[in-house]
Amino acid sequence: MIGIVNNPFFLQVEAGYTRAAAVLKSLSGTKVTWVDAGSAVTTPALGTAIDAQVALGVNAILSDTSDNSLCTYIKYAVKHGVPFGAYNGNVACAQASGALFFHGQDLYAAGVKAGQLMCQATANLASKTKPGKVGVSTESLSFQALVDRANGFVAGLKKYCPWVTATSPVVDNADPATIQSNVRSFMASTPNLVGVYMTGGNPYIAANTICEAHKQSTVKFIGFDFTTENAAAIRTGCFTAAISQDPFGQAYDSVMYMYNYLVAGKRPATYFIPTTMSVGTKANINQEMAAQASGA
Repeated sequence: MIGIVNNPFFLQVEAGYTRAAAVLKSLSGTKVTWVDAGSAVTTPALGTAIDAQVALGVNAILSDTSDNSLCTYIKYAVKHGVPFGAYNGNVACAQASGALFFHGQDLYAAGVKAGQLMCQATANLASKTKPGKVGVSTESLSFQALVDRANGFVAGLKKYCPWVTATSPVVDNADPATIQSNVRSFMASTPNLVGVYMTGGNPYIAANTICEAHKQSTVKFIGFDFTTENAAAIRTGCFTAAISQDPFGQAYDSVMYMYNYLVAGKRPATYFIPTTMSVGTKANINQEMAAQASGA
């Protein structure tokens, strides 16, 4: 299982892997290995890790996916008899390249939902007669999962409150200092700013930056994941709403889908296996965190 770690979300993914590895080791002696591909979801990082695992002679590979250029590596693995499954991020050519499944969030739909949430949060801040702007910060302009979330967000705004529009995404690389800088720039230089949206990791930093400027009543923040850090920012009112994507299940279930294929030839019923998507706000984040913990 190939993964990257650049924010608390991926620690939750790794926890799912750890549980699955322990279950399969006790059940059948199967060895499941976590391969750290670094801190950026890029084709060079993930592709190098895929090639290395093929060379080691593993029986199957699970990996996050970056963009369509990764499909060359997926084809290479499959050609050499190594089944491939995708989780967290999907790319358009993965299935045609031989990937068995993608298990993760419906990324475009999640972006649309984020747009809807932003419209609800800014209903008293922007209108047809008083248009508003939302600053968009993204980890990468090439990671397809985040591109889908950004595009979905724009569509959500257009559908639910077309008088609120998004800036062109600026890159943050999930880096805390860059995230802070982006948000401060939005607040200082974007006329009629009513919100900030982040597509990727470490969103609590952006939310807390808004609170540090005492702007939380006029600048709403929407992002992803029920991490401990994000939940704390939601409770204080800095983080308006977060959308979940079941990181534990992405890893645990993906390992089990692949195991069943290896030992019994059983494929998942469909290529895309979506995770449950729920929304955490100040009103329900404690219940959502409890439900997430019990599910793990």
